[in-house]
Amino acid sequence: MNDAELNDWLDSMWEQTLSSFESEPDEDIDRFVGSSLVSIRYAFFTQLLGKFTDANRDLLCLQRGNQESATTDGRWDPRSFCTRVVVPWVRRNHNVLGTSSDPYVNNPLRRPRLDEGMDSLSLSYRGQWDALVEFLSALQSDGRRSTVEATLVRCLKSIARRLRAQSVTYPVPRRISLGQLCSLLDRYLEVSDGGLRPMIVATALMRTLGEAFSIFTRVESQGLNEADTASGAPGDVLCFGTDEELALAVEVKGHDLTYVELGATILKARSSGVENILFASPGIASADREAIETRINNEFASGSNVHQISINDLVRATFSLLGEDWRVQFIEAICDELDSRSTDPADRVGFAGLLGG
Repeated sequence: MNDAELNDWLDSMWEQTLSSFESEPDEDIDRFVGSSLVSIRYAFFTQLLGKFTDANRDLLCLQRGNQESATTDGRWDPRSFCTRVVVPWVRRNHNVLGTSSDPYVNNPLRRPRLDEGMDSLSLSYRGQWDALVEFLSALQSDGRRSTVEATLVRCLKSIARRLRAQSVTYPVPRRISLGQLCSLLDRYLEVSDGGLRPMIVATALMRTLGEAFSIFTRVESQGLNEADTASGAPGDVLCFGTDEELALAVEVKGHDLTYVELGATILKARSSGVENILFASPGIASADREAIETRINNEFASGSNVHQISINDLVRATFSLLGEDWRVQFIEAICDELDSRSTDPADRVGFAGLLGG
């Protein structure tokens, strides 16, 4: 497997890892990926990836040596492999393992092998190095490529958990046109994730509009798995006016609105005394369109204002009235909402990637 093939495999596996995020810890792997030593974090990932690339490589080897011995006994050059393959990948993924540009230049990795020269290591970190040697030695003795691959997949899952626990750098643009903003949201919201992304964008949107037009003093958002009926809330996003009255309830849907959903929300809003209800959904279910339009008209006659609009249509309409600085502030509000909800890394990394693209 050459570098290009390895990068393709790594990016593909990383995408799969993020999209099927696992929060359960893996202590045997997490102790290395989450080590306090940058050298161990990089060495663990690099040695595994190098062995996966070429099964003849020795997992404990740190230096290739002279040319004559370069291909004997599984000797190879992890340092150059790390700077060529691993470091760029880590940089593309928010420096999740650290910011070093040449991790193997550190003294603990400037040895011929991981299991040699142990006496020269700091006593305070000796236990971590011993554990790494023990783990990789067992893997080297196993000898099966399938075992290495399985361990590497576990390592990627651990890296994803580490990424979730740390902040993501969002390359927020200094300027963005309305068309670019709508295109960005289209691409971000096209990924189905159980409704989290629309909820985050809708919450950030209401907070931005509330400040821009001075119509809401406070905006609260329900948890994704928190049933509105159980919490007593009439909607997913609650917008409060100047007198702390509930001015608007927003129900967020990642799919077309159905008549059953419309009715359930109206009942909740009515019991809470809310007169203004907004459904932020891509559209209206075609089979229910006539019934929904009739119900909305009837609700107006009864004193309730019920509206349906897609998030992107609302963005296009409102931000065409605001200065361009508000578009950037809206993006920043999405980033803040993403971080505050401690979302799975796929959502944060996905948005950061779209901003950087």
